[in-house]
Amino acid sequence: MDPAEFGYSTLEMKHAPYGPITPEALKDSNKGKIAVVTGAAQGIGAAIAEALAKSGASVAILDLSVEKLAKTKEACEKQGVKVRAHACDVTNGGRLKEVFDEVEKELGNIDVLVNNAGILDQRPFIMADFNTFWRQIEVNFKAPLLTIHTLLPRFRDRGAGCIINIASRSATVDVPMTLGYVTSKAALARATHTLQREMVLEKLDPAVHLYALHPGGVLTGMGGSGASQDVLDKYGDVRDEKFFMELFKDGPELCGQTCAWLATGQGKELRGLYLDCRQDVERLLGVGREKLLKEKKNVLTVNFLEGYANEP
Repeated sequence: MDPAEFGYSTLEMKHAPYGPITPEALKDSNKGKIAVVTGAAQGIGAAIAEALAKSGASVAILDLSVEKLAKTKEACEKQGVKVRAHACDVTNGGRLKEVFDEVEKELGNIDVLVNNAGILDQRPFIMADFNTFWRQIEVNFKAPLLTIHTLLPRFRDRGAGCIINIASRSATVDVPMTLGYVTSKAALARATHTLQREMVLEKLDPAVHLYALHPGGVLTGMGGSGASQDVLDKYGDVRDEKFFMELFKDGPELCGQTCAWLATGQGKELRGLYLDCRQDVERLLGVGREKLLKEKKNVLTVNFLEGYANEP
C-alpha cells in the first residue's frame, strides 16, 4: 500500500491534546453528565473514559469482563466521579438493555454514548473464515447500532443526547487484508451522517448530536498485533515497511480529550460529520457548518466524472 495515494496534509496535524481540548480547558465542563463508553478496558477506550471523568462526567465502562476494566475504573475514580463497570458483549441487544437500565438506575439518565468497541482480523478475504470475518461487522457496526437503537428513544424523551462513534480513516480508503474492518467503519460513518438527518426529521437536531470520529494513529493492541503466521508466510509483514510505523504517532489521550470536548456540545456545528481528531476543531468550526455541508466536506462521498450526477 502506498500512503501517498491518499494524499498528505499541508496543514499542521495535532498529535496530543491542545488548546480547547486540554484537561484544563475542559475541567468540569461535563459535570453532572452520565457517559457510557464501550470497549473501555484499555487503549483508546480507557483514554476516552478517563478524559470524560476528568471533565466531570460520571462514567459507565463496558467490556467483556469486569476484571479487564479494573485499571480503567481506578483511573476514572481518581477524578472524583462515580464509576460503574459492566461486563457486556455489545453485540447482545438484550444484555445491552439490561446494562443501560442498570446504569440509569445507579448513576442517572445517560447523556453521552461513545461506541468504541472494535475488532480487526488482518487477513485477505479469500483466506478468511467467513464467521470470523462477519464477527468484525457484528462488533464494529451492528453493536453501535444496537446501543444507539436502545438509547435513542430515551434521548428523544429527554430531548437531548450525544453519540460519538469511533470510526477510522480506514473507512475512507482501500486497505487490503482488512475488508471486515474498513467495511464496518465505512458503514458506521454513513450511519452517523444519516442518523443526524433523521434527527432533523424528528425535530431533535441539534439537541441530539452524533459524530463519527477517527481516533488518530494510535498503536493499540488491535492495530499492532499484525496478521496470523499463514498470512505472513504468504504476504510478508506490513509492519516491516517503513511507512507503517510512521502512521502511528498519536497517543490515545488525543481521541479521549476530543470525545470529552464533543460531549460538552461545543462542537455541535460539526454534528453528523466524519471528524479526524488530529484536525484542529477550532479551524473546522471557523469554516462553518454551512460551507462544510455545501462543499460535502467531512462526509463519505463519491466523486463522479464531471458532468455526471443525478437526473435533474
